[in-house]
Amino acid sequence: MPELPEAEITKRKLEPLLKGKRILLVRRSLGKGGNLWKKISGVERRGKAILIWLEPKLGVEASYLLAFHMRMSGKLLMVNRNHHDKYIRRRFQLSDGKDLAFHDVRRFGVVWYGKAKKVLQDNYFKTLGEDALAISLEGLKKLLNAKSITPLIPLTLRGTKIKSFLLNQKNIAGIGNICADEILWKAKIHPERKISDLNDNEIKTLWSSLRAVLLLSIKLGGSSMRDWFHPDGDSGGYFEKRAVYGRAGKKCFSCKSLINKSKVAGRGTYFCKVCQKK
Repeated sequence: MPELPEAEITKRKLEPLLKGKRILLVRRSLGKGGNLWKKISGVERRGKAILIWLEPKLGVEASYLLAFHMRMSGKLLMVNRNHHDKYIRRRFQLSDGKDLAFHDVRRFGVVWYGKAKKVLQDNYFKTLGEDALAISLEGLKKLLNAKSITPLIPLTLRGTKIKSFLLNQKNIAGIGNICADEILWKAKIHPERKISDLNDNEIKTLWSSLRAVLLLSIKLGGSSMRDWFHPDGDSGGYFEKRAVYGRAGKKCFSCKSLINKSKVAGRGTYFCKVCQKK
């Protein structure tokens, strides 16, 4: 579930807690571990992934990386050393007496460690599109109007649905199912609209809606829908303020019609058929 807002909040909260500390020991669940003894020099977010840079930070060639993708149910927590939980998959003992724990109920999360150059050669990082918070209006127009969506996925068919486009991390990095539905509702664009049908005004509205939804979600602390919480245990408040996601059968905040649910790109999709005409 964690998307760009949740990953960004995780990054912002972890950085002041981790920077300058050393990782002394790494443990897998409650089993035996191994020494690491590397100092943390910074925390970064790329798409939905969290990157922890380890010294010596002498450029990508010499640096080491510890990186996480939370996938469906993962989260990074700061816990006391004596804290036990059967869903903690990795724990990293820090020099301040605390542990950084990777908690993942469904076990879909990914952990990378090694030379930064090697970690960043993983297919996830190599194929990431531009970050959703960084992409400009012109950049979005260029993507949507290109003959192929990206050089890495040569989609010559112009019938790509806009929701499918938004969910593909090779196009824009960081948008997941919740944000996609919220963005498209705010932009008044049906999730099954073909990208070739969008005009310049609609693309401009889509871009502004994208930024508005992501920034509001970050401001409200992200969505603590089921499994995800902040590293310090706080919960986010965006899910309570959402407009359409998970609200099938309830009234649209704009026109009071009932919210519909269908499946687009293999994902449950929520929209208002009055506000978001196909």
